[in-house]
Amino acid sequence: MNTEMILIVDIDADDRLREIDREYAEFISTSMEDYGLRQPIEVRKVGKRYKLITGGHRLVAAKLLDWVDIPAVVLKANDLEARLLEIDENLFRRELSPLDHSTFLAKRKEVYEALHPETKHGGDRKSDQSDKLGDLIASFSEETAERMGISSRSIERAVARYKNILPDVRQQIAGTWVANSGSQLDELAKQTPEMQRQVVDFVQKWPRLRKVSEIVRQIEQRPKPKAPGTYEKFIALWRKATADERKQILTYLSPELPGFQTEREAA
Repeated sequence: MNTEMILIVDIDADDRLREIDREYAEFISTSMEDYGLRQPIEVRKVGKRYKLITGGHRLVAAKLLDWVDIPAVVLKANDLEARLLEIDENLFRRELSPLDHSTFLAKRKEVYEALHPETKHGGDRKSDQSDKLGDLIASFSEETAERMGISSRSIERAVARYKNILPDVRQQIAGTWVANSGSQLDELAKQTPEMQRQVVDFVQKWPRLRKVSEIVRQIEQRPKPKAPGTYEKFIALWRKATADERKQILTYLSPELPGFQTEREAA
């Protein structure tokens, strides 16, 4: 791929899926000032201007340094292809919070299935040829799981988080402790829309309490659950134990159980 020097004023960088982290851009600018830009940004030509595909933080860093132009690779891509490149740039190259991760995976699913509608579950398959093509092209979960090296179930759970949390709630929890915990996002996603908004208000007013289930309990004014006693703890332990572990427990308890014999004693 050939790299060109593109005037920064000719590059449009609006309609991005993720807001620019100013602090991170400033960090990049320090390296760029000393060593230059080692990885060009990617753009596509739209009329007489260029639209940014990947490299939002590098572009902002260049502006902070008052650069006039910037090295860029000009790609041929339509709207969907460009969006997929932007998503993958974030998914595969930079650490994301669980909330951001869910957002990019959900958007990737939308774009992937728009590019390959024959792979969409319950999608429009108007011919036998479409059926055969759908069998040849991996589903979104399969293709993404292989690329990222994680399970399809993890991907589907992340997408479900995005879909089940209200858009305005997602926006308000960005940058909070909720966004950085997959388990807390799952707990929030289970709540009704009204409760999700109440939880957000609570998080903003009482940031030290960091458990969604406890916030919900307090909002609903339910009594605090009683701590499990020794019996409840033992039953929970027994249920989790393997067959061998249960034998060990019974062997330990046998002197306290009249008439009970271990296998060794019975032999």
